Amino acid sequence: MKLLVLSLLVFISNLSFSQEVDSTLMRLEKAIEIATTDTAKIKAMLNLGEYELDHNFRKAEDIINEAYAFVQDDKTDLGQNYEALVLVELGILKRRKGKHTEALNHYLKALDIFEKEQDSSNIADVYHNIGMIYKFQKAYPKAFDYFGKAVKINESLNNDVDLGLALLMIGSSYKSLKEYDSTEIYYNKSKKIFTTLDDPIHLHQVNNYLVTLYRRTGRDAEALKLSKDNVAYSKKKDRRLNLVSNYLATSSIYHKKKEYREAGRYVDSALRLAKKEGFKKKIAEAYAKKSILWSKLKNYKSAYATHKTYKKYSDSIYNSDNAKKIQELELTYLFEKEKLADSLAFAQEKKEVEVLAQAEASKKQSYFLLFILTLIASLIIGLLARRVFRSKSIVNEEKLKKEAIQKELLNHKVHSKEEEIKRLVADNNMRLAFKEELLGQLKKELSNDNVDGLKDRISTLTTDLQAQISTENKLSFLQQSISEVNEGFEAKLRDLYPQLTKTEREVCSLLRLNLSIKEIMNIRGASQDAIKSVRYRIRKKLDLSPKDELEQFIQNL
Repeated sequence: MKLLVLSLLVFISNLSFSQEVDSTLMRLEKAIEIATTDTAKIKAMLNLGEYELDHNFRKAEDIINEAYAFVQDDKTDLGQNYEALVLVELGILKRRKGKHTEALNHYLKALDIFEKEQDSSNIADVYHNIGMIYKFQKAYPKAFDYFGKAVKINESLNNDVDLGLALLMIGSSYKSLKEYDSTEIYYNKSKKIFTTLDDPIHLHQVNNYLVTLYRRTGRDAEALKLSKDNVAYSKKKDRRLNLVSNYLATSSIYHKKKEYREAGRYVDSALRLAKKEGFKKKIAEAYAKKSILWSKLKNYKSAYATHKTYKKYSDSIYNSDNAKKIQELELTYLFEKEKLADSLAFAQEKKEVEVLAQAEASKKQSYFLLFILTLIASLIIGLLARRVFRSKSIVNEEKLKKEAIQKELLNHKVHSKEEEIKRLVADNNMRLAFKEELLGQLKKELSNDNVDGLKDRISTLTTDLQAQISTENKLSFLQQSISEVNEGFEAKLRDLYPQLTKTEREVCSLLRLNLSIKEIMNIRGASQDAIKSVRYRIRKKLDLSPKDELEQFIQNL
C-alpha cells in the first residue's frame, strides 16, 4: 500500500513538472508565432534554442540552424549583433556534438563582430566558450587563458552568473590536471556566487562537478549521495545533457566501489540518452567506461568490441587533424586581426598627422589672435594707466599746492604770533624796568621832606600805574598766545617724550619761541637757577649730548 502511494506521489510530481516544462515550452514557441518584427522573432528563436539545448538537443539543432538561416536572409533588417549571438549558439551546438573545429570557427566569427561593436559582455561569453573547447582538447594553458579573460571582464561588469560559470570551468581545468586543492577553491567560489544569487540551476551544475572531485579525493559517500541527487534533479527538470553526465558520474562511483553491474546499469542509461540526443563526446565517454566495466567482469571480447567503438567516436573528437584545424583557425583569426589592427593603426596615424597639422595651424592662429588681443589690451591698459597717472598727478599737484598754501598761512600765523610775543616780552621787560623806576621814585618821594607838589607827583605816578595795568593785560594775552602757538607742539612732546612734566613741556614751548632764560624767568616768575635746573632735566630726559643745543633740538621738532 505504501509503495502504491509513493509511486502515485512520484507520478503526480512528474506529471506536475511535465506540465511546467510543457508550459514553458509552449510560451517560448508562442513567442515565435506572435513576433511581428524580425528582432522579436530572432530573440524568441534564440530563447527557444537555448532552452532546448538542455531539454531536446535535436530540436535545439533545428531551431538554431533555422535562426542562422534567418539572420543570413538579406530581406531581414537585423544587425550583425544578432548574427553573432546565433553564431555563439551554433558554436555551443557543435561543441556538444564534439565538432570542436566548427565550434571554434563560429566562436571566432562572433568574437570579431562583438569586438567591433565593443560588446564586452558577449566578448566574455565567447572567451568562456573558446576556453571550453581548449579544455576538451586538453590544451589547459589556453583554457586557463580564455577563462581568465572571461573572469576579468565579468568582474568589471558585475556579471555574477557568467563569473560563477568561468570560475567553475577554471576549477574543472585544475581537476583535469589533478590539482584538487585549487579545484575545490574555485568550485567553492562558484558555489558561493550561485548560493548568494539563489540560482538552483547553476548550483546543480556546480554539484555535478563536485561529485567528480569528491570521488577523486576519496569522499565516496558524499559523492554518491550528491550524484544521485543530481540525477533526480536532472530528471525532474528534464535537463538531458546534465542527466547523461550525472549517469556517468554515478557509474564511476559504483565502479570505484567495485559494484560493476550497478555501474554498468548507469552507463547504459547514459549511453541510450546520449545516442538519442546525439551527444558525441558523451557517447565516447560512455563506451570508454563500458569497455572498462566489461574487462572488470572478465568479458574481454565485449570489452575489446566496446573499446573499438569508443575509439571510433573518440578519434573523431580528439585527433591531430582536429588540433591542426583548430590551431589554423586561431592563427588565421589572429592574422586577420593583426592585419586589421595594422590598417587601422595606419589610418589612425594618418588621421593623427592630419589632426596634428590642423591643430598646429589652429594653434598659430590662436597665438596670433592672442598676440593681437594682448597688444590691444596693453594699449588700452596703457591709456587707462596714463589717464589715471595724469589724474593722480593733477590731484597730487593740487594737494601739494593746497598743503603749501596751508603751510605758508600757518607759518605766517606762527611768525605773526612770534612777533607779537616778542613785542609782549619787550613790553614785559619795559614793565619791569618801569616797576623798578617807580619803586625808586616812591623811595625818593618818601625820603623828600618837601611836601609841596606831592599831589602833582602822585598824579603822575597814578598815570604811570594805569599804563602798567594795560601792560599787565598784554601779559595775560601773551600767555594765551603762547598756548595757542604751542598747542600742537605740546601734544607732540607728550607722544614722543611722555616722561616730561607739564612744567618741562611749558619751558620747551617757550624755548621753541627762541626766548632767553631771562625772558622765561619773567614769564614764569621764577629764578634763573630754577629755569636752569628745568633746562638740565629736559636735556637729560631728551638724552642730549653736551654738543647738542637744546633750543635747536626743540625747534627742529
